[in-house]
Amino acid sequence: MHLQFGWKPERVSHITNTLLQFIFERWKHLLRFDPQRLTPERLAMYSVAIKEKNTPLDTCWGFVDCTLRPIARPIYGQESVYNGWKRIHCLKYQAIIAPDGIISHLYGPVEGRIHDSAVWTESGMSDILNAHAYTPDGSPLQVYGDPAYGINEHLISPFGGAFNTHNEREWNKSMSRVRIVVEWCFKEVLQLFSALDFTRTQRSLVSAIGLLYSVSVLLYNAHVCLHNPQISQYFVQTNHLDLPTPLDDSAEALPMVLKPPTLEEYFHFDN
Repeated sequence: MHLQFGWKPERVSHITNTLLQFIFERWKHLLRFDPQRLTPERLAMYSVAIKEKNTPLDTCWGFVDCTLRPIARPIYGQESVYNGWKRIHCLKYQAIIAPDGIISHLYGPVEGRIHDSAVWTESGMSDILNAHAYTPDGSPLQVYGDPAYGINEHLISPFGGAFNTHNEREWNKSMSRVRIVVEWCFKEVLQLFSALDFTRTQRSLVSAIGLLYSVSVLLYNAHVCLHNPQISQYFVQTNHLDLPTPLDDSAEALPMVLKPPTLEEYFHFDN
C-alpha cells in the first residue's frame, strides 16, 4: 500500500490497527458467548446433530480445544511464551466450535506455556455454560475436549489411563472422530488469513497479534455465514439424520439446524 498509494508505512499501520480495534470493540461479545443466538433450542439441536454421527453422547453441543500460534522469539519474557512440548515460542487461544462451523467462543491470547486446563479456568467459560448450556427442559449440555480438560456438569473428556476397556476405547474413538472438526476450523482460519502463519511478522512486543487473531476469527465466522462450510456438511453426511440432507453444495440446501446464520443474525450488538 505504501508503494501503490504513496502513503507512509506508519500511516498504513495506524489505519490497519484502528480498523482492527473498531471491529473488535464492536463485536467482541460474539467471541465470548452469544446467548441471543445460542439458545437452549439451538444447543439441543446441535447435540442431536452430533449424536447422529454415531457418537455415544446425546448431550454434547460443541467441541473445545486450544491452538498454539507460533510467534517470533521476543526479546523479553521468552520463558513465559515458550512451550516445552512443541518447543516453540507461541501464544495460545481457546475455542469452542459448533456443528454449524461457527467459532462460538474464543479466549486468548495467553502465554504458550500455560496448560489447557488453566486456560479453561481463566476463561470463565464454566460460569457461562452454567448459566446457558441447557436444553429447553433444563437438562445440562456439555462441550467435549481432550483429556486435559477433565469432567464436570458442562464439560466432558475421553476416558484416561493406559488400561481402558474395549468399550471405553471404542467410546474414545467415536468421539475423537467427530472432534476432528476443531482442527479443521483452526486450519481454515489460517488458510483464509495466511499472514497469521508467518512467524517472523508475529512479534508480540511490536504488533497487536492477539487483536489480529481475534478479528480474523470474527471474519472467519462471517465467511462461514456466506459460504457452505466444510464442518456443517460433515454433520449432515449421515444416514440417520432425520433432517433433509443437501443435494448440492449450496448453503440453502443445509438442514436448518446446521445452516449458519446470516450476517445480520450473527453480527448484532450486545444488548
